[in-house]
Amino acid sequence: MGRVLANVGALLGGRLLLAILGWIGTLIIAAHLSEAQFGKFSLVFSILGMLSIVTDMGIGRLALAGVMDPTRDRGALAGTYVVLRTCLGFLGYLVAVGFVVVAGYDADIIRTTLIAGLVVVFATPSNAYNLAFQATMSMPRIAYTEVIGQLARLALTIIVVLQGGGIALLAIPAVVAEVVILVLKVPSAHRIFRFGYRIDRRLWWRLLREAAPISVGTAMVTMYFRIDSIMLSKLDTFDSVGMYAVAYKFVDLTHFVATSLSLPFLTLLVASWPGDMVRFRATVRRGVHFLAVAAVIIVVPAVVFAKPLVTTLFREKYSDASTATAILITAECIGFFATFAFAILVATQNHRSYPIIAGAGLALNVALNLATIPRWSFEAAAVNTLLTEALVGTLIWRVIAKVPGMRPLGLRSVARAPIVVAAGSATGWLAWHVVPWPVAAALSMATALVLLHVLSVTGPGGLRSLRGSDILSVPTSERV
Repeated sequence: MGRVLANVGALLGGRLLLAILGWIGTLIIAAHLSEAQFGKFSLVFSILGMLSIVTDMGIGRLALAGVMDPTRDRGALAGTYVVLRTCLGFLGYLVAVGFVVVAGYDADIIRTTLIAGLVVVFATPSNAYNLAFQATMSMPRIAYTEVIGQLARLALTIIVVLQGGGIALLAIPAVVAEVVILVLKVPSAHRIFRFGYRIDRRLWWRLLREAAPISVGTAMVTMYFRIDSIMLSKLDTFDSVGMYAVAYKFVDLTHFVATSLSLPFLTLLVASWPGDMVRFRATVRRGVHFLAVAAVIIVVPAVVFAKPLVTTLFREKYSDASTATAILITAECIGFFATFAFAILVATQNHRSYPIIAGAGLALNVALNLATIPRWSFEAAAVNTLLTEALVGTLIWRVIAKVPGMRPLGLRSVARAPIVVAAGSATGWLAWHVVPWPVAAALSMATALVLLHVLSVTGPGGLRSLRGSDILSVPTSERV
């Protein structure tokens, strides 16, 4: 578990730094462009974000199990997987360009997509090389390559802005970043596996066939995450797309928490299923507890301090995005548990129900958007995302609860979260009357974290847990 936590820590630190660097770039771009132009720029990258439907298809999770099998030629499998993902990257680029043309978007969006779409061409094989790092628990290497790429992107973004570049030129730094990351990853991955690059249609077909339920489910989840911006662009204005993009930038800042934890935990879950259920259940409980701590720390200040946070970072012209920001951050934190639950489904080979669950989420999100966006704009889209995340998370955990040997699930930390969030938010709101909002936000987080620990260890009746215990440890009552 120590090695897993070391990988989680490296990914969390790296992704946090990536998010901060990405934020700085976004702040520069948002200040440089008008609200409508920023909306167009954000729309292009929302469309590209949907392309994991084509470029990922869930096959990475199955390939991981293959390269962890010592009886197989792991280098040949990994190399074949990289070739497949490279082909899917080129296909994704064609899909992106074709979509914006067929959808009737203007020349600015089409031109920007032609450039920005190259991100998919380079990022897709780059992400395929992560298989080697994940299988050998060497994920800090992923973190440092991505940080270097993001630094290159930020530097080039500043240069383009200083030269007065428009949205098409502002897409170039993202492409350069992915090229840098790929160039750094390839030799590092080759030191782990001896990649055998070849076209193996039989293996490709087996991976794609076995991954079909994951592919369909992942496609639907990606769509209900990203389709809001597209629907806003058609049902409302590009200004509203820009406002929603500002709110969603906070989601991007928090999304790395669940993904950073799920990747290394998936490796441990796959290794312990089904032969070591004690270890498997302990891993599930530890993951849930970590996510509960992270969610509480993030949600509490977001509920009370969204407006000063947005206006401080994005200036007054984006202050209207504050309510949507609070809602989307809450939705994302609920989604933490759905992301981790999906890793459990894959590890236990119960992912065939995933498309049905994800399809229900997509249907709900689209139906609510059609009914509410014309009247309530991007704030309605945010509420709809919250409701969708709650539905999907509930349905996935219901499936997990029926897996033999899985109970008890150890979800007490999640059940206590509403009480903790309410108490922390109240503390922050009261403190805001006498101290600056950043100090009040810190107090609200500290209050929530301490209360979560107290309730997790002793229940509502006592405070004895405060004596010499680790606030990030899994409560004794929830261990196997």
